Amino acid sequence: MKSKIITVKSVDDYNKFIKKIKYYKTFLYRNTKFKIEQNKIFKDIESIEKALNLKKKKERTEYVYSYCCDYIDNYCKDKDFCKFKDNKCLNQYHNNYINGCCRGCRFQSKSGCKTSNLTCKLFYCSSVKDNNKIVEYKDLKIIRCLPLRNRPIIKHDFFVSREEMLNDLYLNSIIIFVIKTLFRLRYIKKMVNSNKTS
Repeated sequence: MKSKIITVKSVDDYNKFIKKIKYYKTFLYRNTKFKIEQNKIFKDIESIEKALNLKKKKERTEYVYSYCCDYIDNYCKDKDFCKFKDNKCLNQYHNNYINGCCRGCRFQSKSGCKTSNLTCKLFYCSSVKDNNKIVEYKDLKIIRCLPLRNRPIIKHDFFVSREEMLNDLYLNSIIIFVIKTLFRLRYIKKMVNSNKTS
């Protein structure tokens, strides 16, 4: 296996490297081991290097997915963005809904979510976004290590289990994803209507 050393010492170097990920993840670099030399300013470089060096699609997808979920969980730890009170988020204090944006999800429980869905972790309503610094899709540069076709799946695959979402990412098919989403939307609509408080 060939070795490729990339030097990232400045913000300019970092931005150039991030733009080149789309080339580094292709079959042209299938037999290349990346070594990124940096001065530890950029926290995500080591994880991106590891992702690029995972050449099997399934391993890379699982690693990127887990890294993103862990990153968001660590960032949100000890923060109360949604301001829950009596099972109602800040947007639900004056309406008949409960359980925030998770009200239509089959994985919600009294102790929180029973799965780890990256799309859900990245979603916040406008009330939260307007008043807090949150982790957004664009902040997770490591996602660029995945195929471009995975990006709509990551942005829109709500209310599914970790395993289902990873399976959607492996299949890498927008057509299959759209068909599955249409069926899920019917389920979600039914759940939302049944979760109204009386």
